[in-house]
Amino acid sequence: MDRHRERDGDRVPRIDEKDPLPAASAPTGRWAVPYVSDKTGKPTVLTNHPLTPAHTNFGLSSCLSADTFDRLKELMDEEDEKCAAFSIQQISHRNTG
Repeated sequence: MDRHRERDGDRVPRIDEKDPLPAASAPTGRWAVPYVSDKTGKPTVLTNHPLTPAHTNFGLSSCLSADTFDRLKELMDEEDEKCAAFSIQQISHRNTG
C-alpha cells in the first residue's frame, strides 16, 4: 500500500485507521505540567494519575491551585511530603499484619 499521496506536488503522509498510534511513554512524576486555569485565572496543577480512595481519605489532593506559581510549587512540595507520609504509613500497616 502506498503510504503517501500527491497533493500540490508535495508528498503528504497518509494516515490509515488501521495504523497503530505512535508509542508514547507514560507520564513520569506525581504532577502534570502546571497551567493557568481559564476559569479562575490561577496557576493550577493536577496529578498525573487519579488518587485512590485511601489517598483521598488520608487528605491528599489531585488538584492544587494558588495565586502564584511559587506558591503552587510550595503546595506541591507539601503535598509530596504528605504522600511520602502516606506511603510510609501503608508500608508500616502491611508489616504489622
